[in-house]
Amino acid sequence: MFQKCGFADATSELKDADYVVVGLPFDSTASFRSGSREGPEAIRIASFNFESYDRYYDVDLADLNICDLGNMELGADPTYAKENIKEGIALLPEGVIPIFLGGEHSITPSIVEAIAGPGDLGVLVLDAHLDLRDEYGYTRFSHACASRRILEIGGVEAYVSIGIRSGSMEEFSFAADNQISCFTSREVQEKGIDQILDLALKKLDCERLYLSIDLDALDPAYAPAVGNPEPFGLTSWDVKRVIERVASRAVGLDINELTPAYDRGETALLAARLAREFVAAKAKHSKRDR
Repeated sequence: MFQKCGFADATSELKDADYVVVGLPFDSTASFRSGSREGPEAIRIASFNFESYDRYYDVDLADLNICDLGNMELGADPTYAKENIKEGIALLPEGVIPIFLGGEHSITPSIVEAIAGPGDLGVLVLDAHLDLRDEYGYTRFSHACASRRILEIGGVEAYVSIGIRSGSMEEFSFAADNQISCFTSREVQEKGIDQILDLALKKLDCERLYLSIDLDALDPAYAPAVGNPEPFGLTSWDVKRVIERVASRAVGLDINELTPAYDRGETALLAARLAREFVAAKAKHSKRDR
C-alpha cells in the first residue's frame, strides 16, 4: 500500500514514531491545473532545504521521532482513492500525529472520516474556495466538493473555513442557509488573523482539531503553484500564525493542492516549511505538557 521515500529528518521506524508523514498523490478531479499528484515528492525534496533546528520553538526536528511512510497507491478513481486512504489510515498506530501531503483537496474528507471516530472533532480548513458543491465533474468526490463531504461526516462536530474568496452563488447560499462558518480573506485583511482565529476557535470548541491547508488559501504571490489560484489571499505569516495557535490541539494536518510545475519551487518550499512548523509547534507543546 505504501511506497518508500523520505521527508527530511524522518528517520524513525513506524513503531517508534510520534509523527508520520504520508503522501497522497491524487489529482484525478483537477478542474484547472493538474499535477498535484507530484506535490508530495516536491515537498519532500524541498524539506531538505531547512535546518533541523527551529529557533522560535526551540525544537530540533532531528531529535523527534518522525517516520515517512512514503506514498499511498491511490489510482485514478476517486472512490477507490477514498477507500484506500481510509484503509491506510486505519493501519497507523494510535496516538501518532499524521501529516498528509497532497494531492488535491479531495483527499481531506477521507482523512477526516478515518480519524473522526465517535465524535468531538473540529475541522479547520484554510481555503480560497468554499468547496460546498454537492457534485462537480460528475462526481461527489471532487476537490470542489471537499467541504460539503466533510460536513456530512458524523463525527465532525464543528467546521470553520478561513481565506474564502471564491464560490458559486449556490455555494454561498448553502453556507448562509446552513450557518456554516466561513471567514473571507478580506475579513482577515481588515481585522487581522488573530481576531479571526479567536472567532473561529470559539466555534471549534472541540476536544480534537484537524487542520487542512489548501495552499490556494494563500495569495498567489506567496503560493503560485496551486491547482486553482485566486488573488487577494492570505499571507504566509497568516498561515504560520494559524499553525502556531492550533498545533497544540491538532490531531493531524494535511497540505494539499501543490502543483509544482507552475513555479520554480517556491510553493513547495513554503509547503515544506509549513509542515515542519506544524511538527515543531506540536512538539513544543508536547514537551511543555510533559
